[in-house]
Amino acid sequence: MFDSLRKKISNAIGSIVKSEREEEGASAEGAAAYAQKAEEERTEVVETAGAEKEEEKLPVEERKENETVTETAKEEKPESPAVEPLIEKAKKEEKMKLSLSTRLKGVFSKEVKLGESDIDNFTDELMLTLLQSDVSYETTDKFINSLKETLKSSTFESRNIREGVSDCVRSELSKVLKEGMPKEQLLHIVKGRLDAGMKPVSIMFLGPNGTGKTTTMAKIAYMFKKNGISSVFSASDTFRAAAIEQTSFHASKIGMPVIKGSYGADPASVAFDAIEYAKAHSSDTVLIDTAGRQETNKNLLNEIKKMERVAKPDITIYVGESTAGNRIAEQVAEFLKYIKIDGIILTKLDCDAKGGNAISLSDVTGLPIFFFGTGEGYEELMEFNPSFIIDSLVPN
Repeated sequence: MFDSLRKKISNAIGSIVKSEREEEGASAEGAAAYAQKAEEERTEVVETAGAEKEEEKLPVEERKENETVTETAKEEKPESPAVEPLIEKAKKEEKMKLSLSTRLKGVFSKEVKLGESDIDNFTDELMLTLLQSDVSYETTDKFINSLKETLKSSTFESRNIREGVSDCVRSELSKVLKEGMPKEQLLHIVKGRLDAGMKPVSIMFLGPNGTGKTTTMAKIAYMFKKNGISSVFSASDTFRAAAIEQTSFHASKIGMPVIKGSYGADPASVAFDAIEYAKAHSSDTVLIDTAGRQETNKNLLNEIKKMERVAKPDITIYVGESTAGNRIAEQVAEFLKYIKIDGIILTKLDCDAKGGNAISLSDVTGLPIFFFGTGEGYEELMEFNPSFIIDSLVPN
């Protein structure tokens, strides 16, 4: 999971490090060339001074002839400066040149400050990567702007630029993903209600067709059972062919009762009967399955509104596919016009190479993510964990 997005983020971080290294190399090469030129000029002046000393050893007549030639040459060529002033000038110009090219790059320093153009190029590439990986535009824009400010105000060890930039990306991702953290995990919510005598706790699962609602409901029931919480299934999907049989199959596998009607029956009445059964048999929870419905089908959305009014679920969970892309946020927004939703379970994360929904869904919808579905097995349900996502996308 997250393979594609992880690779793209890694490449983007690598590109800014490569850019910095190339500029460091160019600066170092320029400094070396300038130093070599200064040394050549110094050698030329030293050789000239040496020639003058040798001339002093010549007979008077030859010195006079040379002086005459020298005077003539001086008229044609300006006098060469003294050796020491030339060397000092070269040193100062070399120092100034290196300062201009490395003030932000830290070629000769332990710390580096990234140039603004490098930051802009990096964040532009990263923004495109996130948008292509199903992160919403709103979340991406907010993330990128915050990351820019962090990078501009940060200094990095010159030998560990990649690690420093990665840490900045991780930090900003953490801020976004904290939006998805539930104030309280589902298991704790249910236990709290049971401890308060609010029994049974009813949980309704809704969402589009094919997102894995029934399987997810079975995973939740399995988790509850492992924690000493009993459940009753309500097979309230009376529309989809074989839906009742699927619910019954999971109930049999996990070892719990299922209340069902016939196909075409009123799903709200099946949910009501399941709650009454739970009360009579002192069951802890009622898990209500529903028919998949698209956000564009107003009749089915009105039906779910009726189920809410009759069954009065304590908790309503939207089950959506991770692979649905940015469309899932639009679906949730439409459902919210008809029914209150307490949280989201994002399924099929193991099939999603992009992984963008896991980053932006809570930020866009304002709803917490309770779980990720990571496979078909009953135990393949993972509580929402920002650190897991961050470590998957930007390894520490």
